[in-house]
Amino acid sequence: MHNDKASTFKRRLAILYQLPESWANVRTVWEAARDDANLEVIVVMLPFIHNDYQWQREAAEAHLNDMGVPFLAWDAFDLDKAGLDAVLYTSPYDETRPPAYRFANLRQRVPCTAYIPYGLEVGGGEHNYVYQYGQPVTALATAVFVRSEGVRQMFARHCPTGAGHVQVTGHPRMDGLMDLANFEVDPALREAIAGRRAVLWNAHFSFDGDLWSTFDQLAGDMLDIFASRPDLALVFRPHPLLWQKLINLNILDASGILALKNELLARGVIVDGRADHRHAFAASEAMMSDVGSFLMEYLGTGKPVLYLCNPDGLGLNEEGSAVVRHYQSTSDALGICKFLDQLSHGEDAQGASRRAAIDDFFHGFNGQAGQRVVAVLKELMA
Repeated sequence: MHNDKASTFKRRLAILYQLPESWANVRTVWEAARDDANLEVIVVMLPFIHNDYQWQREAAEAHLNDMGVPFLAWDAFDLDKAGLDAVLYTSPYDETRPPAYRFANLRQRVPCTAYIPYGLEVGGGEHNYVYQYGQPVTALATAVFVRSEGVRQMFARHCPTGAGHVQVTGHPRMDGLMDLANFEVDPALREAIAGRRAVLWNAHFSFDGDLWSTFDQLAGDMLDIFASRPDLALVFRPHPLLWQKLINLNILDASGILALKNELLARGVIVDGRADHRHAFAASEAMMSDVGSFLMEYLGTGKPVLYLCNPDGLGLNEEGSAVVRHYQSTSDALGICKFLDQLSHGEDAQGASRRAAIDDFFHGFNGQAGQRVVAVLKELMA
């Protein structure tokens, strides 16, 4: 036993932070652990190594500092001397981390390993099941904390080690949506919306391979449609990897991305790059989305959703197919217009049944999932 542990009797939990957008997945876990007299929680900032993402150390540090979250950088943290009792991963992908923090290495140094899914998985495709359920972290961690029994069943079907390690605690990400009506939206976003009815547009980055994105197919129509509807404000919040993907596929270069963003702004589109997606969720009255986490998560708001379906893509997994039954779907401009017409007229035929389905997809949707995760971690560390 380490001397500092002997004197304080505190268990030491490390949360691995890689992306600002993923902090929502562990924020309430960190808060619960911080407030627990029997725990010491350490946030370790790691880079996110990915061809389609330009990780910036300064931006990550600024994000944590802005939130008042104490942290240590990976390159100033001695794993061998840390005396960690548990580590919590926020990404399943080992290749996105420095070698020392990959699962096989960290597992040798930390007795309890845990993972909270970085996304609320809705994408189909056999190889995608390997990405979501077959990584070393997802298959071999001591515990994986999931949002629902439906996700646990997905692990039972698709994870090579089954679902014995999967804990249905509810997803801590959803804790932040419990009181969304009272969430303090950035005044700059409110000012940009300027009293109009705001619609959130979420585009995926998969223009190749999985083909979940409809951005390349529907963007032109989308902009024309909103240009003809001055009562509506379009809030564009794409997947974080979309911009770099456009560059990597030689669709645009860096100056072209800047020009695209400026063109969107010139056409009245609000481009939202805030780390906290709740600003866009709270300010919008509806969402249009490709396959992606938001397609599941926005259900928790109770607001209308239009699923933008790429007919050539891999489509949805079992959970994704289940949730879009409560939404409208389209692959063309006509469907977008119909959805917006209904929104403008205050029509929402699926509203009651959609809101009634929230508990089916989010276990214990009461703002306390983070506390439940910490309670299980404490049992595993005992």
